[in-house]
Amino acid sequence: MRLLDALYAKAAGRPLALCDANDVDGIASAALFLRRHPDGIVVLAYPTDVQRGRWVRWLRWSFVADLPCPGKADLRADHHVTNRPCAAKEFYDPEAPASALLALKALGLSGDPVAEQIAEAARQTDTANIVDEAVRDLDLAVRYASYGEKLLVARALAERGLKALEDPAIAALVERGRGLAAIVDAIASAIPPRRVLAVYSPVKLPISYRSLAIALQKKGAVYVNIFVRLGRRRYRLYCGAERGSEFDCTKIAMAMGGGGHRYAAGAVVKAPLLDPERPLRAFLELAAPDVLYAIGRCPSDIKTECVSIRYDEKGVQPIGERTSAELKS
Repeated sequence: MRLLDALYAKAAGRPLALCDANDVDGIASAALFLRRHPDGIVVLAYPTDVQRGRWVRWLRWSFVADLPCPGKADLRADHHVTNRPCAAKEFYDPEAPASALLALKALGLSGDPVAEQIAEAARQTDTANIVDEAVRDLDLAVRYASYGEKLLVARALAERGLKALEDPAIAALVERGRGLAAIVDAIASAIPPRRVLAVYSPVKLPISYRSLAIALQKKGAVYVNIFVRLGRRRYRLYCGAERGSEFDCTKIAMAMGGGGHRYAAGAVVKAPLLDPERPLRAFLELAAPDVLYAIGRCPSDIKTECVSIRYDEKGVQPIGERTSAELKS
């Protein structure tokens, strides 16, 4: 679908944007592009798609936002310290709170009330400082949306700003997000407050792990690393660090092949064919936690002390500390 959309844009001579699919900042940037170019085509992608996807690098993009540069771009807006500039015209500032704020200027939309509202929503979500309930609803809608649903949200935002939340289709996304957010809150409540936390999810749950990291930080954690097993050989890292703290999420993220910001970063890791547990061992070595909290069953072959948090449809509850030796007995 994404490649076909991009090829259609090229064939039709329409502006083509590549924006981050991860969160509100990327979707807001896409919405700003569509507000500037109503006839434009948006392709959403993840950083790993840009880093590893050959077809993304074959094309020249009119606009890129909140992503690594694909190699050929006319205009790019980004604030990730780990992403090198390469577009013909760059609006790049690692100190900016959101890429959408840079996109606002890059696309010449400063002073447009709807565009300003969209960019402000991105700022609140990307700094984890949401003060507007409408922005909170937007965040819930986007975090759990499918690819097509995210495109729907982007185009609706471009036309109506946050009033798009009144659309029944988007309101339904918000309600779904609220239900899943309740699971995040339950899991966060089951994990004891600690200054430094490491969490392992042996199975990918239908939740936002970024939201879980934020929830744990609100409980008092200063540095949170969440490692999620996506499949037999694929894992994903989510890191969150308190602003002003001594911790730097880019260090662990880059060590695992990813990137991001000092206070929020991540990585997608693929294990060797014959050693599917290697990324978990690397994670534990880099994070060096005193205790690992597992959402589900603790890994059976680790030396780190582990607390298992049982997750099921009825909620979550801690089921005690167990070491790898105890698990093998």
